[in-house]
Amino acid sequence: MGKFPPFELTTNQSQTLCAILDTFVSELTAEEAQAIIEKIQSNPNIYNIDSSKISNYAQLSASKLNVEANVLEFIENCVDPKNRLDLTRVLDLLGSRPGSLFFTGHFKPFAALSRKEREQALLKWKTSNLVTLRTLYNVFSGICFFNTYARTHSPIVDSISYSPASNDMFLENHPDYEPVEHERIPMMTTQEATSGDLEYDAIVVGSGAGGGVVAAELSQAGYSVLVIEKGKYYHQSEMKQEEQESYLNMFEGGTSLVASNGSVQSLTGATLGGGTTLNYLVSLKPQHFVREEWARMGLSYFISPQFNKDLDRVFERIGASTEKASGTKASEKFIMGCSKLGYSIEPVPVNTGGRAHPCSRCIMGCKAGIKNSTANTWLLDAMRNGARFLDRTKVTRVLTVNGGREAIGVECCVHGSEQTTIIKAKQIIIACGSLSTPTVLKKTGLRNPHIGRHLRLQPICFSFGFFDEAINQTEGPLIANVCNASDNCQGDNYGAKIEEGLLLAGVLANKLPWLSAAKHKELMLRRNSMVSLLNVVRDKDSTGTVQLDESSSIPVYDYQLSKHDETSFIFCMEKSMKILVAAGARELYTNQANVEPFMFKKDEESRTDNPRFLKWLESVRKGGILMTGTPLVSVHQLGSCRMGITPKLSVVQPTGETWEVKNLYVADGSVFPTAVGVNPMVTIEAIAIDISRNIIANMNRNKSRL
Repeated sequence: MGKFPPFELTTNQSQTLCAILDTFVSELTAEEAQAIIEKIQSNPNIYNIDSSKISNYAQLSASKLNVEANVLEFIENCVDPKNRLDLTRVLDLLGSRPGSLFFTGHFKPFAALSRKEREQALLKWKTSNLVTLRTLYNVFSGICFFNTYARTHSPIVDSISYSPASNDMFLENHPDYEPVEHERIPMMTTQEATSGDLEYDAIVVGSGAGGGVVAAELSQAGYSVLVIEKGKYYHQSEMKQEEQESYLNMFEGGTSLVASNGSVQSLTGATLGGGTTLNYLVSLKPQHFVREEWARMGLSYFISPQFNKDLDRVFERIGASTEKASGTKASEKFIMGCSKLGYSIEPVPVNTGGRAHPCSRCIMGCKAGIKNSTANTWLLDAMRNGARFLDRTKVTRVLTVNGGREAIGVECCVHGSEQTTIIKAKQIIIACGSLSTPTVLKKTGLRNPHIGRHLRLQPICFSFGFFDEAINQTEGPLIANVCNASDNCQGDNYGAKIEEGLLLAGVLANKLPWLSAAKHKELMLRRNSMVSLLNVVRDKDSTGTVQLDESSSIPVYDYQLSKHDETSFIFCMEKSMKILVAAGARELYTNQANVEPFMFKKDEESRTDNPRFLKWLESVRKGGILMTGTPLVSVHQLGSCRMGITPKLSVVQPTGETWEVKNLYVADGSVFPTAVGVNPMVTIEAIAIDISRNIIANMNRNKSRL
């Protein structure tokens, strides 16, 4: 049973949807299958896939895999009914002759077109000048590839020799494997949460990098604390590291959250520990130029010795270091390429307590307990100091008195109930993340015009390089190194990072460029010879806004990439492509829909001074970042309730308290004055320590007045 009402299609709509899905994942011709077999078997030391397996894979289609049923289930779980109407309208139009003529140029229903005609139509959508058509391409390709390749027990996944079980064995058989068994954190029952008049010293809404730290600090100081988390708590023993199931269970909305203008997909955690349960373990401190910029905005804490101490304390508590940090063949290639080009590259500290953790699937939670998420650190500290925990509970608003000027509690829906429950507290700390915190504040009645504005996403696009040797990027950590060569590409320290970016089958299928059904199947078969790199931009002046939509069950936001930040992307992508070539890549692919891949000829060396390669880089520059035509992803949402020294420019004071409501604080990435440019977990946790210090001082003052 899905989260939303059943989604049913008419016969005509179903035929059209199946035809679209079968275009992306098609049964190949004998000639196409033979070409792939010859390509794979010409490099037996790389792929080790027998011809019968390739033949079986070539014969699979979306219809044979019943992907339509998966898609309908996905829609029932993840798509609000009000957003389904556009989809059915498009299917109706494509199922008619006039509608198909508009969308495809053929005066016959989409399902009646030949496979070649359908492929050509979809490729035209992909590169169309019309945003609507590019959006349609992204919607249909996204739901097709994810629902085809993200299912663990699927013939198509088996056919490409992708086995999550083998990844588990690689980790568990590693000589330095040291699993950690953590205590289970008890959750309040429905009866406990709804019976009687509950009151605490502090309620923390959200349990991620900010909320987890605040809960630990306040409970350590002797105050009674309740942590409310809208997602479900999964102990490590309950985590199922399967792509589709983990997205459904542990991410906001059960999938990625797409901006209302289709420009970017955001991933945000909805489980105990928030994003710290699902991130790539990267533990980077903010760079000096970010701290100095924030200090110039009047926030002197960020260049103080106290901030350094707080950062060091975070590192100590989460065990962030480069000790026993292992790499992969992809890491070696990344380092080699940077070294040959003279680019700065450094190992990434990870929060494993010095334990080796060559795991490719920690983005679905850490079953081994090695990742020191807040659920495995700060929240355990809070539990041991008496804090209570309430999961599967959504806070709808903060309760206030004195004309909305003082917070006294929260109103929430416990365990999916439509009936609201009131829980009181002296201090309320909102730590729901940059896409959700603004909604809570707006529903509470706060009117500061900066709430929801200044959203920074540190957007990501991908670079792919295929080598003539085995890489096996999934046999190792998610990220091991970061290249800083693009940090200051425009002279203002708003540039980009290049990181290794391991992708699992469902996401990889969605992000690899689709040039035809046959080429996409070939690339998926060859993924073991691929290195994927992330280009992560520190966005300066792109326009991002979180909107209040009372009718939506998920956060609503939009995002428009600026020319400045587009330039940073292109500069970074050029560098990442040069890194791949310097490391020996033979084929290069970008996320840009309007840029063809580049292949070195057999008699050519992989060299960055190759004239054809340099000319191809011109096409990368010219292609730019086309809205919805270059799929962008965000895993770092920041700045939507930013901190400052005046309510004319910010939502919260330097203490973390809102300008409008006394005893109401914000303690998550939304308080960042600007984008931070690195993975933000460590910075959020350090800021949360300082905000906790301010809350404790406030409560102590209130105590002394009594």
